[in-house]
Amino acid sequence: MTDHSILAPGIADLPFRKEAELISRFIKFFSAPKSNTLAYAIYARDLFATLEPLNDSQLSNLGIDRQGIAVYAAKKAGILDR
Repeated sequence: MTDHSILAPGIADLPFRKEAELISRFIKFFSAPKSNTLAYAIYARDLFATLEPLNDSQLSNLGIDRQGIAVYAAKKAGILDR
């Protein structure tokens, strides 16, 4: 049987193959559905920034203490288990 694989170049012989693969991976990465981890982190940061300047009395009305602001913000944002 004759091997005709040398007559038809494979993908490895194409020019700019590595660049094309890189662009394909880039497009696939940004077009794939993502979890909203970044959005959750931004929400937690914003919530922390809102709660941090409150005094201890205002924080206690919300049911949290000063040391628990970060945990509260992370739980409300969905980063930590509720």
